[in-house]
Amino acid sequence: MNAKDLFHPFVATDAKKNWEAYTSPRMEYFCDDIPGVDFSAGFRVAVKPTFMDIPHIHDGADNCFIFTGPDLDRMFEADFEVDIFLGDAPDSMEVYRITKPSFVRVPAGVWHCPVYYRKVGRGVNTILWYSGQSSGRVYPSPSDPKTFIYEKDVFTARPCVKDASKPCTFCGACFNYTDEQVKAFVTPLYEKAAKTQKYKDCIVELRQDRHSLGDAVISPRAAFKGPEEMAGAQRQFSFNIVAKPCRLGDDRPVSNGQAVEFLWFSGADAVDPWNSFDAEIEVEIGESPDRLEKILIDRPGVVAVPPGVWRGQIHVRRVGKPLCFIPWYQHDKARYKLTRKYIDGEPVLVYDDENTIKTPTAGDELYMMMKR
Repeated sequence: MNAKDLFHPFVATDAKKNWEAYTSPRMEYFCDDIPGVDFSAGFRVAVKPTFMDIPHIHDGADNCFIFTGPDLDRMFEADFEVDIFLGDAPDSMEVYRITKPSFVRVPAGVWHCPVYYRKVGRGVNTILWYSGQSSGRVYPSPSDPKTFIYEKDVFTARPCVKDASKPCTFCGACFNYTDEQVKAFVTPLYEKAAKTQKYKDCIVELRQDRHSLGDAVISPRAAFKGPEEMAGAQRQFSFNIVAKPCRLGDDRPVSNGQAVEFLWFSGADAVDPWNSFDAEIEVEIGESPDRLEKILIDRPGVVAVPPGVWRGQIHVRRVGKPLCFIPWYQHDKARYKLTRKYIDGEPVLVYDDENTIKTPTAGDELYMMMKR
């Protein structure tokens, strides 16, 4: 394993430069090197009132959203309004207003969208991803709302509106709307909105977590702890804004067992995450705690730590501007980790609950995972 291959710089894409309501280039990362892991990351920032997408459902995936303001170092001072539509049918969805940093989980089979960015100020940042086995979706036919269209792959199924001989690339050339067009589209949805509040538990504000990481990391930080905050939610993450050099994480190398770990680094200004990045970070990664390689991070990107791989402390060597660090876990249990010690010359695995196993085997690790 070459540890340096685990660092993936964010891609600066102008693919959606025609989306006039959003910043460009956009920051994107799609994980394609860890089998069975569906993870994507990046900022999508709306800088003027607009709406995103039409009512639809996904046939085999949850759709998740994180909404924040643009200034991640002032996360809880953001001033924005976003309405998201959720419901049992496309013509009678409920509408929920979000005014604080929040996480939204839309279970597979639930109708959702549009997302209406009502009040954006300097910008509203959206992080979104699919979690499941399919990106296919179903939506009402524009010509006959009682007829439904199924797209097996939302990224390649439809032809270009302006040139039917080409596939749609979601470039946005046909997605731009005047204020009057936006209001004309969303007004009927408000008029027909259901009032049951059936899906209110699909939305939770990000926790203000007053951590114990020291004064190098701004407190409170925004955090989401998975199922303890929302039933059915699997992923866990936190926004750590680092203001000065420090070391983060455990003193000894750790492994997250069978769980993958993603370490996200970017600038703290979501409107311009590249120019707001001014830092150097060092992360040690290896196949054992005795053989760790150093990765130097000097640009925005993600370190993808596969299951069973060991990681040392995260050393933030230099900070010129506030750094956004998001550790991201894909599993729905309390973080599982182990360290290695040597007692009387014998290797010992030490688990979260302080249990130890001498001369550990892969089966021992599997047993501890099942126990949890």
